[in-house]
Amino acid sequence: MLGGQSRRRLRPLALPLILVLLLSLTQVSLPSFIGVPRTSITRDAVLRQAADKGFGSGAKVPKKKKSKQDASDEETSIVKDKKSSKSKALSKQRLSDLRDKTLALRQKREEELDEYEMGKAMIAKYGREVAVMPQNVAERVAKRGMVIGGSFYATMLAVFAFGIILFKTQEIVIPPTLMAFVTLALLALAIFGGSYGMMSASWDPDKEGSALGAEEFGDNMKILGEGFRKATLQTEYEKALEVRNERRKLLEAKEKKKQELLNK
Repeated sequence: MLGGQSRRRLRPLALPLILVLLLSLTQVSLPSFIGVPRTSITRDAVLRQAADKGFGSGAKVPKKKKSKQDASDEETSIVKDKKSSKSKALSKQRLSDLRDKTLALRQKREEELDEYEMGKAMIAKYGREVAVMPQNVAERVAKRGMVIGGSFYATMLAVFAFGIILFKTQEIVIPPTLMAFVTLALLALAIFGGSYGMMSASWDPDKEGSALGAEEFGDNMKILGEGFRKATLQTEYEKALEVRNERRKLLEAKEKKKQELLNK
């Protein structure tokens, strides 16, 4: 009886207990189902935050600001590079100019040696007559020198004679200092005029030259200067010719040996 009464008393309480147990089970199971999207959301947030901090593909690298010292060092290096390139170009240009100048001097030296050797050969073959001025050129030079220099000399003589005649006929005495000055000036003009006449004549046998002879005078002075220079270098020319002849002999001997070896 007591057991039946207790069961009857517990029946009204069983239903609420079952409901409480069901609710507790649902509350326990709901986080397991709802937790998946929550964990995924938090993972995305973590990844986004890591990307914002620079760990992902869209990382933003902060730019370094150049200091004034770095900028000045960079400008200095640029200026040094420009200066070094300019100096290299200038040195190359100087070397090229020096090489061209050396080649030109060597070529000129070879031409002078050829001319000297040819002159020696002609003198050895035809005698000293080949080194003498041609007849028509000598006559032209003498004529021009006598015309210009002789005219001033004749004027000097005429002035001197006029002074004597004036003294004899009119008894007028010309001051000796004035007479000496005039005659000496005319004598100097006669000497320089004769020299200019000879130097301004054309030394080309086939060319008469101009009336004043200014161009011919310049050409003849160059010829005389070149002649004096070559006369002072005659000893050096002789040594250079000996060296060149020995070199030619060595080259000829080498060529001869080469031909002999080829013919064997």
